Amino acid sequence: GLKKRQNFLQKRFNMDRLKNIFSRDIEPSDRYLADESRMQGGNASKVFFPENSLEVSEILRYSSLNKIPVTIYAQGTGITGASVPFGGIVISLERMNKIGEIELDAESGEHFVKAAACATLNGIKDILNGTELFYPVDPTEMSASIGGTVATNASGALSFRYGPTRKWIRSIEIVLMDGSIHKIVRGQNFADDSGSFNVFGKSFRIPEIKMPKCKNAAGLFSENAMDIIDLFIGSEGILGVITEVEIGLAPKHASISVVKFFDTEIEAIDFTAYLKDSKDVMPDFIEYFNGSGLEMIREKAKKDPQSVSMPKISDNANAALFFDIEIKDNNINAAFNKLLSLNVDWKGSWCAWENIEKERIKNFRHALPETVNEYIAGVKKKHPSIHKLGTDFAVSDEKFGELVEFYDSVLNRSGLKYVSFGHIGDNHLHINFLPSNYDELEKGKEIYKVIAEKVIELNGSVSAEHGIGKLKHRYLEMMYGAEGVREMRRIKSVFDPHFLLNRGNMFPCGEL
Repeated sequence: GLKKRQNFLQKRFNMDRLKNIFSRDIEPSDRYLADESRMQGGNASKVFFPENSLEVSEILRYSSLNKIPVTIYAQGTGITGASVPFGGIVISLERMNKIGEIELDAESGEHFVKAAACATLNGIKDILNGTELFYPVDPTEMSASIGGTVATNASGALSFRYGPTRKWIRSIEIVLMDGSIHKIVRGQNFADDSGSFNVFGKSFRIPEIKMPKCKNAAGLFSENAMDIIDLFIGSEGILGVITEVEIGLAPKHASISVVKFFDTEIEAIDFTAYLKDSKDVMPDFIEYFNGSGLEMIREKAKKDPQSVSMPKISDNANAALFFDIEIKDNNINAAFNKLLSLNVDWKGSWCAWENIEKERIKNFRHALPETVNEYIAGVKKKHPSIHKLGTDFAVSDEKFGELVEFYDSVLNRSGLKYVSFGHIGDNHLHINFLPSNYDELEKGKEIYKVIAEKVIELNGSVSAEHGIGKLKHRYLEMMYGAEGVREMRRIKSVFDPHFLLNRGNMFPCGEL
């Protein structure tokens, strides 16, 4: 009887505290029921708007005691359905968006900034505007929240030189499902020789899985003697709620932006390897565009010249690479000499070093994915069930050539329309299928699976930057096997024994 009375009082205490946290009932049209994945069927009873970690703690404690599922919502920019709730309540972190002042770590000499979970990458960029510092993580969607990018270990073009989010996170504040609040500082807690942690009053072994040796955002992180902070980075919110992040900053440098066109796609791929091996030129990024992608941009420029603010693309170009190289000590001539030392034909290439012209070239980088989105939107008017279908696969340097050959073989036989572009510096191309009807979409899905099987055979990743969310469960299991997924579920059960937090992310919900 005493235990029941204590449980009742505990629940009542938390409920009283929850009354002080702004919340409201969910409406059918609420944005909190969807994200950029356009996943259908989202539902929840109520959305809470905490303003600090203590309020997040109260909501989680109450939910844990009452077995209420909780889905975390930040900016809703994800494309894997991770923010879409299926029952329970939603915690929107939108009121937790403050960004601190730039600080200096006297010991390491590194500058850093503290930001609340729902601060955006654009907000951080604005804070750094006018300084000689920048945050090198550059996913295409700069309206993404910093907490969301940590939860997915986000990356972008610059990860070729600077690495993904993981490399730049100095500390995080996290609230666990039991309501406890912890600050995790990098370098303070590592797995012991047996591969075990003893933290937060919990003892557990690291996930026993084999990580791919390439760019990867699929599943929980695991490594011998790993830092506990890396378990939470890329965990897609299934272990705890990130409420504050401390990010490292890098010094800016001037650069020359280059777009080089090629007669064939194989020439572009060969030049990429040449560029990566060059000791004189260290690009910040290397981005690729195939022939059909360039043709889509040409057609858009013809129909609506104002929408494509960039130089004219040669009619003979069948592939392109976009990359930046550093200008050291403001010596532009030295940077150009480095380019010339590559001993290739630069005829028809674009080069820019002044900001206005660099922005025009930067438009080239974004024009193709924007054009793909417009194409899919147009097809949806006739076929509402059509949706975007694009790969997110990566492999190691050694396996990339084999994967490209496989891409060409499978895609050319398919007869489907597609474009290929993306982060070729990280062996991470996006194949975007362009179906004109539902049958072609289904055929694209079949090819997607075939390519995924090949990527796994090559020890690559089925999700190099977007994560698994609720849409790619089957591919995570294909990659790690049923036992690997069980290992990830084991880790979740340590922090969330009833599988209430962000249930359905990474693997299907349900207790261990």
